[in-house]
Amino acid sequence: EKAKGDLERQTGRVLKHCIEQGYEVVESFEEVGSGMNDHRPKLRRLFELIEGRTIDRVIVEHKDRLCRFMFEFLVSYFGGYDVEIEWVSDILGKSYEQELVEDMLSLMSSFSSRI
Repeated sequence: EKAKGDLERQTGRVLKHCIEQGYEVVESFEEVGSGMNDHRPKLRRLFELIEGRTIDRVIVEHKDRLCRFMFEFLVSYFGGYDVEIEWVSDILGKSYEQELVEDMLSLMSSFSSRI
């Protein structure tokens, strides 16, 4: 329930930013899960929009909302389709550190299970 409320507030802040900037919102995505997970159907849908040249900008609240690692890779990939990534805020809430620790533990668990 808390995650859903946090997600709704993030979406609200991003949509408010889009309205203030005069952007046309083509599609909005909400997805709860780890930024390290590569099995994300909504992220795949975003790639379809980018590759289909349906959008020219991706707006997120924070850079880490798209992925935890390899952000510059996504910037380069999206740029190949003339799509910019824009984030609303560089300031992360207190929960960022907690999420990062959880991601690190998940990463370590994943690697150790493969060994």
